[in-house]
Amino acid sequence: MSTLINHATLVQSGLNRTDISRRLKDGSLSRVRRGVYSPEPPAIDTPSHLMLVEATLPLVAPSSVVAYESAGAVHGLPLPELPTCVQMIRRTPGHADGGTVLRMRDTALHDDEVTHVGPIPVTTLERTVADLARVLPIEWGVAVCDAALTRGLPLERIAAVVRAHPRLRGLPRARSALSLSRFGAESPAESISRLQFIRYGLPEPQLQYEIIDHHGVVVGRADFGWPEYRLVGEVDGRWKYGELLRPGQSPQDAIMKEKRRENLIRATGHWIVRWDWNTANDGPALAELVGSALRMQREALGLTGALSL
Repeated sequence: MSTLINHATLVQSGLNRTDISRRLKDGSLSRVRRGVYSPEPPAIDTPSHLMLVEATLPLVAPSSVVAYESAGAVHGLPLPELPTCVQMIRRTPGHADGGTVLRMRDTALHDDEVTHVGPIPVTTLERTVADLARVLPIEWGVAVCDAALTRGLPLERIAAVVRAHPRLRGLPRARSALSLSRFGAESPAESISRLQFIRYGLPEPQLQYEIIDHHGVVVGRADFGWPEYRLVGEVDGRWKYGELLRPGQSPQDAIMKEKRRENLIRATGHWIVRWDWNTANDGPALAELVGSALRMQREALGLTGALSL
Protein backbone atom coordinates (compact mmCIF):
# COMPACT_ATOMS: atom_id res chain seq x y z
CA MET A 1 0.00 0.00 0.00
CA SER A 2 1.09 3.57 -0.54
CA THR A 3 2.46 5.75 2.27
CA LEU A 4 -0.18 8.10 3.64
CA ILE A 5 0.40 11.00 6.03
CA ASN A 6 -2.32 12.75 8.01
CA HIS A 7 -2.41 16.48 8.74
CA ALA A 8 -1.46 16.07 12.41
CA THR A 9 1.71 14.16 11.48
CA LEU A 10 2.76 16.92 9.07
CA VAL A 11 2.24 19.56 11.76
CA GLN A 12 4.21 17.49 14.27
CA SER A 13 7.06 17.33 11.77
CA GLY A 14 7.27 21.14 11.84
CA LEU A 15 5.21 22.08 8.78
CA ASN A 16 2.62 24.83 8.94
CA ARG A 17 -0.26 25.53 6.54
CA THR A 18 1.95 27.60 4.25
CA ASP A 19 4.53 24.80 4.09
CA ILE A 20 1.85 22.25 3.26
CA SER A 21 0.33 24.49 0.59
CA ARG A 22 3.76 25.02 -0.97
CA ARG A 23 4.40 21.27 -1.12
CA LEU A 24 0.98 20.65 -2.65
CA LYS A 25 1.78 23.25 -5.30
CA ASP A 26 5.22 21.90 -6.17
CA GLY A 27 4.00 18.28 -6.24
CA SER A 28 6.07 16.94 -3.34
CA LEU A 29 2.75 16.27 -1.59
CA SER A 30 -0.66 15.38 -3.02
CA ARG A 31 -3.99 15.48 -1.23
CA VAL A 32 -5.72 12.10 -1.20
CA ARG A 33 -8.70 13.41 0.73
CA ARG A 34 -9.24 16.11 3.33
CA GLY A 35 -6.58 15.80 6.03
CA VAL A 36 -4.76 12.90 4.32
CA TYR A 37 -1.75 13.32 2.02
CA SER A 38 0.68 11.25 0.00
CA PRO A 39 4.33 11.99 -0.86
CA GLU A 40 3.57 10.73 -4.38
CA PRO A 41 2.36 13.04 -7.16
CA PRO A 42 -1.38 13.09 -7.87
CA ALA A 43 -2.66 10.81 -10.59
CA ILE A 44 -5.99 9.65 -11.97
CA ASP A 45 -5.37 5.92 -12.12
CA THR A 46 -5.90 2.70 -10.19
CA PRO A 47 -3.09 3.29 -7.65
CA SER A 48 -4.46 6.72 -6.79
CA HIS A 49 -7.94 5.31 -6.27
CA LEU A 50 -6.52 2.61 -4.01
CA MET A 51 -4.85 5.35 -1.97
CA LEU A 52 -8.24 7.01 -1.63
CA VAL A 53 -9.70 3.69 -0.47
CA GLU A 54 -6.92 3.29 2.08
CA ALA A 55 -7.40 6.82 3.37
CA THR A 56 -11.16 6.32 3.73
CA LEU A 57 -11.13 3.04 5.70
CA PRO A 58 -10.25 4.60 9.10
CA LEU A 59 -13.23 6.94 8.80
CA VAL A 60 -15.95 4.28 8.42
CA ALA A 61 -17.23 1.44 10.58
CA PRO A 62 -14.83 -1.55 10.54
CA SER A 63 -17.64 -3.74 9.19
CA SER A 64 -18.01 -1.61 6.03
CA VAL A 65 -16.84 -3.32 2.85
CA VAL A 66 -15.33 -1.87 -0.34
CA ALA A 67 -17.62 -2.76 -3.24
CA TYR A 68 -18.72 -2.11 -6.83
CA GLU A 69 -16.22 -0.15 -9.00
CA SER A 70 -13.87 0.39 -6.06
CA ALA A 71 -13.81 -3.36 -5.47
CA GLY A 72 -13.19 -3.82 -9.19
CA ALA A 73 -10.11 -1.58 -8.86
CA VAL A 74 -8.91 -3.57 -5.83
CA HIS A 75 -9.31 -6.85 -7.74
CA GLY A 76 -7.73 -5.43 -10.90
CA LEU A 77 -10.81 -5.88 -13.09
CA PRO A 78 -11.34 -3.82 -16.26
CA LEU A 79 -13.50 -0.73 -15.75
CA PRO A 80 -14.75 1.91 -18.19
CA GLU A 81 -13.50 4.52 -15.73
CA LEU A 82 -12.52 4.73 -12.09
CA PRO A 83 -15.11 6.10 -9.67
CA THR A 84 -14.50 9.59 -8.33
CA CYS A 85 -15.43 8.41 -4.82
CA VAL A 86 -14.95 5.25 -2.78
CA GLN A 87 -17.82 2.79 -3.19
CA MET A 88 -18.68 0.76 -0.08
CA ILE A 89 -21.47 -1.35 1.41
CA ARG A 90 -22.67 -0.57 4.92
CA ARG A 91 -23.15 -3.62 7.17
CA THR A 92 -24.34 -1.68 10.23
CA PRO A 93 -27.82 -0.16 10.65
CA GLY A 94 -28.28 2.96 8.58
CA HIS A 95 -29.19 4.25 5.16
CA ALA A 96 -27.28 4.55 1.93
CA ASP A 97 -25.65 7.92 1.43
CA GLY A 98 -23.51 9.61 -1.17
CA GLY A 99 -20.83 12.21 -1.19
CA THR A 100 -17.93 13.54 -3.22
CA VAL A 101 -15.40 11.18 -1.60
CA LEU A 102 -17.49 8.28 -0.26
CA ARG A 103 -20.65 6.58 -1.47
CA MET A 104 -22.05 4.17 1.12
CA ARG A 105 -24.65 1.71 -0.18
CA ASP A 106 -27.18 -0.29 1.80
CA THR A 107 -27.03 -3.52 -0.21
CA ALA A 108 -27.58 -7.11 0.93
CA LEU A 109 -24.24 -8.83 1.50
CA HIS A 110 -23.57 -12.31 2.88
CA ASP A 111 -20.65 -13.08 5.17
CA ASP A 112 -19.07 -15.45 2.63
CA GLU A 113 -19.08 -12.63 0.05
CA VAL A 114 -16.47 -10.64 1.98
CA THR A 115 -12.70 -11.12 1.81
CA HIS A 116 -9.54 -9.08 2.37
CA VAL A 117 -6.98 -7.96 -0.19
CA GLY A 118 -4.15 -6.92 2.07
CA PRO A 119 -5.76 -4.72 4.74
CA ILE A 120 -8.76 -3.82 2.56
CA PRO A 121 -12.11 -5.48 3.37
CA VAL A 122 -13.66 -6.01 -0.04
CA THR A 123 -16.36 -8.03 -1.73
CA THR A 124 -15.08 -11.34 -3.08
CA LEU A 125 -14.09 -11.57 -6.73
CA GLU A 126 -17.29 -13.39 -7.69
CA ARG A 127 -19.51 -10.94 -5.78
CA THR A 128 -17.65 -8.00 -7.31
CA VAL A 129 -18.09 -9.43 -10.82
CA ALA A 130 -21.78 -10.06 -10.20
CA ASP A 131 -22.29 -6.50 -8.92
CA LEU A 132 -20.44 -4.92 -11.82
CA ALA A 133 -22.37 -7.06 -14.31
CA ARG A 134 -25.57 -5.62 -12.78
CA VAL A 135 -24.64 -1.96 -12.79
CA LEU A 136 -22.25 -1.42 -15.71
CA PRO A 137 -23.29 -1.15 -19.37
CA ILE A 138 -23.65 -4.63 -20.87
CA GLU A 139 -20.42 -4.21 -22.90
CA TRP A 140 -18.40 -3.72 -19.74
CA GLY A 141 -20.34 -6.35 -17.84
CA VAL A 142 -19.24 -8.86 -20.47
CA ALA A 143 -15.66 -7.54 -20.29
CA VAL A 144 -15.60 -7.98 -16.50
CA CYS A 145 -17.05 -11.50 -16.74
CA ASP A 146 -14.58 -12.44 -19.50
CA ALA A 147 -11.67 -11.16 -17.40
CA ALA A 148 -12.80 -13.17 -14.38
CA LEU A 149 -13.20 -16.35 -16.44
CA THR A 150 -9.78 -15.88 -18.03
CA ARG A 151 -8.33 -15.53 -14.50
CA GLY A 152 -9.81 -18.92 -13.62
CA LEU A 153 -13.00 -17.97 -11.77
CA PRO A 154 -15.68 -20.56 -12.61
CA LEU A 155 -18.79 -19.13 -14.23
CA GLU A 156 -21.00 -21.04 -11.81
CA ARG A 157 -19.58 -19.18 -8.82
CA ILE A 158 -20.63 -15.85 -10.34
CA ALA A 159 -24.04 -17.25 -11.30
CA ALA A 160 -24.53 -18.54 -7.75
CA VAL A 161 -24.05 -15.01 -6.38
CA VAL A 162 -26.61 -13.67 -8.85
CA ARG A 163 -29.12 -16.34 -7.77
CA ALA A 164 -28.46 -15.64 -4.08
CA HIS A 165 -29.77 -12.06 -4.37
CA PRO A 166 -33.07 -12.18 -6.30
CA ARG A 167 -34.15 -8.71 -5.16
CA LEU A 168 -31.15 -6.72 -6.37
CA ARG A 169 -31.55 -4.44 -9.35
CA GLY A 170 -29.99 -5.25 -12.69
CA LEU A 171 -30.21 -9.05 -12.47
CA PRO A 172 -31.44 -9.52 -16.08
CA ARG A 173 -28.43 -7.53 -17.29
CA ALA A 174 -26.09 -9.62 -15.13
CA ARG A 175 -27.58 -12.87 -16.44
CA SER A 176 -27.17 -11.60 -20.02
CA ALA A 177 -23.53 -10.68 -19.39
CA LEU A 178 -22.88 -14.14 -17.95
CA SER A 179 -24.52 -15.89 -20.90
CA LEU A 180 -22.38 -13.86 -23.31
CA SER A 181 -19.07 -14.30 -21.47
CA ARG A 182 -16.32 -16.56 -22.78
CA PHE A 183 -12.96 -17.79 -21.54
CA GLY A 184 -9.96 -16.42 -23.44
CA ALA A 185 -10.57 -12.69 -23.91
CA GLU A 186 -7.47 -10.75 -22.87
CA SER A 187 -8.76 -7.16 -23.03
CA PRO A 188 -11.99 -5.16 -22.91
CA ALA A 189 -11.52 -4.36 -26.61
CA GLU A 190 -11.67 -8.09 -27.40
CA SER A 191 -14.77 -8.60 -25.24
CA ILE A 192 -16.60 -5.63 -26.74
CA SER A 193 -15.65 -6.68 -30.27
CA ARG A 194 -16.99 -10.19 -29.69
CA LEU A 195 -20.26 -8.76 -28.35
CA GLN A 196 -20.57 -6.69 -31.54
CA PHE A 197 -20.12 -9.85 -33.64
CA ILE A 198 -23.06 -11.42 -31.80
CA ARG A 199 -25.22 -8.30 -32.09
CA TYR A 200 -24.71 -7.95 -35.83
CA GLY A 201 -25.02 -11.62 -36.73
CA LEU A 202 -21.41 -12.43 -37.58
CA PRO A 203 -20.15 -15.97 -36.97
CA GLU A 204 -18.67 -16.28 -33.49
CA PRO A 205 -14.87 -16.66 -33.73
CA GLN A 206 -12.43 -18.81 -31.82
CA LEU A 207 -10.53 -16.81 -29.21
CA GLN A 208 -6.73 -16.71 -29.02
CA TYR A 209 -6.60 -18.58 -32.32
CA GLU A 210 -3.30 -20.30 -33.17
CA ILE A 211 -2.12 -20.23 -36.78
CA ILE A 212 -0.12 -23.33 -37.76
CA ASP A 213 2.01 -23.63 -40.90
CA HIS A 214 2.39 -26.75 -43.11
CA HIS A 215 5.26 -27.94 -40.91
CA GLY A 216 2.98 -28.00 -37.88
CA VAL A 217 4.70 -24.97 -36.35
CA VAL A 218 2.66 -22.28 -34.60
CA VAL A 219 3.62 -19.08 -36.43
CA GLY A 220 1.27 -16.74 -34.60
CA ARG A 221 -1.70 -16.30 -32.34
CA ALA A 222 -4.53 -13.89 -33.09
CA ASP A 223 -7.27 -12.44 -30.93
CA PHE A 224 -9.93 -14.00 -33.17
CA GLY A 225 -10.03 -16.74 -35.75
CA TRP A 226 -12.63 -17.99 -38.23
CA PRO A 227 -10.95 -21.24 -39.40
CA GLU A 228 -13.61 -22.06 -41.99
CA TYR A 229 -12.93 -18.74 -43.71
CA ARG A 230 -9.17 -18.76 -43.04
CA LEU A 231 -9.58 -15.32 -41.50
CA VAL A 232 -7.97 -13.92 -38.38
CA GLY A 233 -8.86 -10.70 -36.61
CA GLU A 234 -6.93 -8.49 -34.23
CA VAL A 235 -8.09 -5.48 -32.24
CA ASP A 236 -5.36 -3.06 -31.27
CA GLY A 237 -7.33 -1.30 -28.53
CA ARG A 238 -5.06 1.43 -27.12
CA TRP A 239 -1.96 -0.53 -28.02
CA LYS A 240 1.13 1.26 -29.29
CA TYR A 241 4.35 -0.19 -30.66
CA GLY A 242 6.34 1.74 -28.08
CA GLU A 243 4.56 -0.01 -25.20
CA LEU A 244 5.88 -3.38 -26.36
CA LEU A 245 9.49 -2.38 -26.84
CA ARG A 246 12.18 -4.46 -25.19
CA PRO A 247 15.39 -2.86 -23.87
CA GLY A 248 17.41 -1.64 -26.83
CA GLN A 249 14.55 -2.17 -29.30
CA SER A 250 13.37 0.73 -31.46
CA PRO A 251 9.82 1.30 -32.74
CA GLN A 252 11.09 0.37 -36.19
CA ASP A 253 12.32 -2.98 -34.81
CA ALA A 254 8.88 -3.67 -33.33
CA ILE A 255 7.14 -2.74 -36.59
CA MET A 256 9.42 -5.01 -38.63
CA LYS A 257 8.89 -7.87 -36.19
CA GLU A 258 5.13 -7.48 -36.56
CA LYS A 259 5.41 -7.38 -40.35
CA ARG A 260 7.42 -10.61 -40.33
CA ARG A 261 4.75 -12.19 -38.13
CA GLU A 262 2.02 -11.07 -40.53
CA ASN A 263 3.93 -12.47 -43.51
CA LEU A 264 4.20 -15.85 -41.79
CA ILE A 265 0.48 -15.84 -41.07
CA ARG A 266 -0.42 -14.87 -44.64
CA ALA A 267 1.86 -17.62 -45.95
CA THR A 268 -0.47 -20.16 -44.32
CA GLY A 269 -3.33 -18.87 -46.47
CA HIS A 270 -4.97 -16.73 -43.82
CA TRP A 271 -6.17 -13.17 -44.33
CA ILE A 272 -5.78 -10.64 -41.50
CA VAL A 273 -8.24 -7.93 -40.59
CA ARG A 274 -7.41 -5.30 -37.95
CA TRP A 275 -9.37 -2.63 -36.12
CA ASP A 276 -8.88 -0.21 -33.26
CA TRP A 277 -10.64 0.73 -30.02
CA ASN A 278 -12.98 3.22 -31.68
CA THR A 279 -14.12 0.70 -34.29
CA ALA A 280 -14.66 -1.94 -31.60
CA ASN A 281 -17.16 0.43 -30.00
CA ASP A 282 -18.87 1.21 -33.34
CA GLY A 283 -20.97 -1.87 -34.05
CA PRO A 284 -22.03 -1.05 -37.65
CA ALA A 285 -18.48 -0.09 -38.65
CA LEU A 286 -17.00 -3.26 -37.14
CA ALA A 287 -19.72 -5.44 -38.69
CA GLU A 288 -19.03 -3.94 -42.12
CA LEU A 289 -15.25 -4.36 -41.77
CA VAL A 290 -15.27 -7.97 -40.58
CA GLY A 291 -18.34 -8.92 -42.64
CA SER A 292 -16.63 -7.74 -45.83
CA ALA A 293 -13.53 -9.76 -44.98
CA LEU A 294 -15.64 -12.87 -44.33
CA ARG A 295 -17.49 -12.46 -47.64
CA MET A 296 -14.20 -11.95 -49.50
CA GLN A 297 -12.72 -15.10 -47.98
CA ARG A 298 -15.89 -17.06 -48.62
CA GLU A 299 -15.73 -16.20 -52.32
CA ALA A 300 -11.97 -16.80 -52.55
CA LEU A 301 -12.30 -20.24 -50.97
CA GLY A 302 -15.38 -21.18 -52.97
CA LEU A 303 -17.48 -21.86 -49.89
CA THR A 304 -21.13 -22.68 -50.45
CA GLY A 305 -24.07 -21.51 -48.45
CA ALA A 306 -25.06 -17.99 -47.53
CA LEU A 307 -23.16 -15.92 -45.03
CA SER A 308 -25.87 -14.38 -42.89
CA LEU A 309 -24.87 -10.86 -41.80
